[in-house]
Amino acid sequence: MKMSINSADALMAPLSVRDFVDRHLEKEVLHLERDDADLVEGIFDLDSMSHCLRFMSPQLRDLIRVIPRGDASEKTAASNAVAKGADDHGLSHFVAEFGEGSTLTFNMAETYWPPVSDIVTDLRRALASDVRCNVYCTPPESQGFDTHVDAHDVLVLQTSGSKTWRIHDVQTELPVESSTLMAEMFPRLAGSMPDHGEPTREVVLRPGDLLYLPRGVPHSAASTTEHSVHLTIGLYPLRTHEFIGKIIDLAAFADVRLRRRVDAELIRGEIPAASAGDLLREVAGFCDELEEPLDVSRLLAATNEEYQPQPGTPGMFQTAIAIEGMDLDSVVEWPEGVTWTTRRTPHDFRAVCGGRMALPLKLEPVIDFLENTRCFRVGDAPGILKDSAKLTLCRNLVKNGLLRITGRQESLSGAPEVTGVTAPGLPDWLAPSGF
Repeated sequence: MKMSINSADALMAPLSVRDFVDRHLEKEVLHLERDDADLVEGIFDLDSMSHCLRFMSPQLRDLIRVIPRGDASEKTAASNAVAKGADDHGLSHFVAEFGEGSTLTFNMAETYWPPVSDIVTDLRRALASDVRCNVYCTPPESQGFDTHVDAHDVLVLQTSGSKTWRIHDVQTELPVESSTLMAEMFPRLAGSMPDHGEPTREVVLRPGDLLYLPRGVPHSAASTTEHSVHLTIGLYPLRTHEFIGKIIDLAAFADVRLRRRVDAELIRGEIPAASAGDLLREVAGFCDELEEPLDVSRLLAATNEEYQPQPGTPGMFQTAIAIEGMDLDSVVEWPEGVTWTTRRTPHDFRAVCGGRMALPLKLEPVIDFLENTRCFRVGDAPGILKDSAKLTLCRNLVKNGLLRITGRQESLSGAPEVTGVTAPGLPDWLAPSGF
């Protein structure tokens, strides 16, 4: 039996994630016509929505939207008011709205629904991007939204029923979120009802199918003669202008000239302003003059850490019970679903493996072992550490969430041999007080 989609690789198959990034991401629409219900078995269907509404209503009250068919106003606020006072948390009300043609959306589904969380978590890691997911449940022959443009990329995974998507030609490539100022600066953004023209492409999604829409692609979607359930997975990458903003923020910490106020006369237009290019060149000059150049690679590495997955829950409570009784025979391992990464800074190592912890530079001989050994007996840590230091280090790693306790074992067969310099007269930092 085929496994349900639970990762970025499975979501993109038969393409690889690398192929998707190189050929489609921010470039062109992608439609993977797989029509295989086994691929989405257990991810989310109508029964999943009823389960959420019945058992998670207090948490979900601000996350469920009710979008009527046609031009009627959104009913979210009214529906939530009904749900708050209902004995069944509003389940019967939401079901009735669905039966009358309303689309129900479950925003941030990855926060509450594990099968969705698995996909979103791995996409964050694979694309080094913020990723969020909304679920759309639409009754037969209904449409929740008119033709519109999203300011984020969209992956649509059909999990139940079917839906027809109408896609239009792009008018603004990779748009950013609009604002009053942007509408003033760029007149083409003004106006509340843009003319997207006629659709140039139409696709029908069935269970297992995937559709990718780069941000800026106008689209609409309507269910067919059957209901539709799909995941709308939004991709929110770090964009170039945002990254440059981070660099300028760092430069401001290092150069007081970037921390000074903008002259009031300049703001009021009483003195002429330099061009945007001149201002950016001036900032570049400030950066070039810094005594200690900004380490852009460190900024990128720190940014990448933000997209690393959260650890799985297995073993959390058992570890909490066992931590005080840890000894050299305790067996520890990385938390489920994560890998160990270490980033060196001028002051310490920043280790991430589910949890996060700063490790002193003097532990460099141990870092390679921790990065490459998923499971080990505490006593089998590198011999450069005293036994008491091994225990102290592992206990701190457990407390900070980078390791979990899985049991006890006198020796761990197949553990990799770790070489190190074990010499007489070990330095004081190897003692427990050194951590």
